[in-house]
Amino acid sequence: MKIGLADCIWAAASLLTVGITFHYNCLLYGLLGIYVMMVALFLWHISSVRKRQSRSVAVFATISDYHIATEVVRHYYPIVKYETEDGRPVSSVYSVADNVQRYEIGSQEMICYDPDDPIFFYFANKENDLVKDYYKFIIFGSVPALLVLLMIIFR
Repeated sequence: MKIGLADCIWAAASLLTVGITFHYNCLLYGLLGIYVMMVALFLWHISSVRKRQSRSVAVFATISDYHIATEVVRHYYPIVKYETEDGRPVSSVYSVADNVQRYEIGSQEMICYDPDDPIFFYFANKENDLVKDYYKFIIFGSVPALLVLLMIIFR
């Protein structure tokens, strides 16, 4: 996903929170507040993705190639070509990385795209791929957040 206004506001709010709570010697409250703000932002992102998915249109797309990113581990991003309802040809790269090439180049796969933004698509029956990382953060981020909360309560 691209960085939007909400992300910029979150970054500014978190920096302000750290600065103010550090100044007043209550940084633990600030860290807990940042986690709460991040959860709210991630839930907003999940909601916006789900809203886009609710208005999506299913079509068959051809896997034309893979974009390969090699930072630490090799990641594959399938490139698909399809035609919208109104006949417009679209070529788009999937935004979710995989560590294997799941689809054969040239194969036809069912995808769902957003008619308002045809470049946004997801593979049918894999709609959770777009939001699973947000859920992972919320779940795994809750552990340190609970530790901070316990530190606040029992100090």
